[in-house]
Amino acid sequence: MVVTGAAGAIGSATVQIFREAGFSVVGLDRDRSVAVDERGYRGIVVDLSSPQAVEEAIRIARAAFPGSLAHLVGIAGGALLADVGTRDDPVELGPDAFSESVDANLVTQFIVLRATLPWLREGAGEDRSVTFTSSFNGLSGWGMPAYSAAKAGIVGMMLALTTPLGRERIRVNVVAPGTIRTPRTEALWAGDPGHFDHLLATSALGRLGTPNDVARGFLALATLLTHVTGHVLVVDGGQSVKRG
Repeated sequence: MVVTGAAGAIGSATVQIFREAGFSVVGLDRDRSVAVDERGYRGIVVDLSSPQAVEEAIRIARAAFPGSLAHLVGIAGGALLADVGTRDDPVELGPDAFSESVDANLVTQFIVLRATLPWLREGAGEDRSVTFTSSFNGLSGWGMPAYSAAKAGIVGMMLALTTPLGRERIRVNVVAPGTIRTPRTEALWAGDPGHFDHLLATSALGRLGTPNDVARGFLALATLLTHVTGHVLVVDGGQSVKRG
């Protein structure tokens, strides 16, 4: 299987949970820490915004792990500093920053899908899946218009792909996490000391999500929920529905 954003907190948790489930995993990330080559795992440093670089990375992955591809999990992306800094006033969000967020969170997902689809198609007759990562930001009114637009676009892309890929028995779903406290999100929101405390108060379960919570969602959609496609699995502890 292939995991993008494999060097991040959610990505590394996802790599680990699939390896524990017996999968060989290819991890893609621009962070050089992903570059590990060991039994059952190959990490490849790649710029996911470059179609040519992604195609070359998939060529390397296919050579490392011959045979068909079972699952693709697209995690790479996340809010940018421009998203955080302009969340309250769209006038402050310039077109270039808007495009940068959409490219990082939506366009790269399509680039990776396009490059991996021929490999997925080799497993005709086997259970195969694609799972993209959205966010509860794209499903609710939590601000950050560029990031939220990109994450809502993930859902739209998934829905558009469900029927054509379904004809080939390839399932397509989305996981939409709520607030996951990671080193990256802590750095992004360092200027707002009460940010995570405020969001904790919105959790119906009384805790924020962890990378492992999200990773288990990916694993369930890929391996257990084999008659589920065209679905958005919200993993947010009830943040998007809690009232009061």
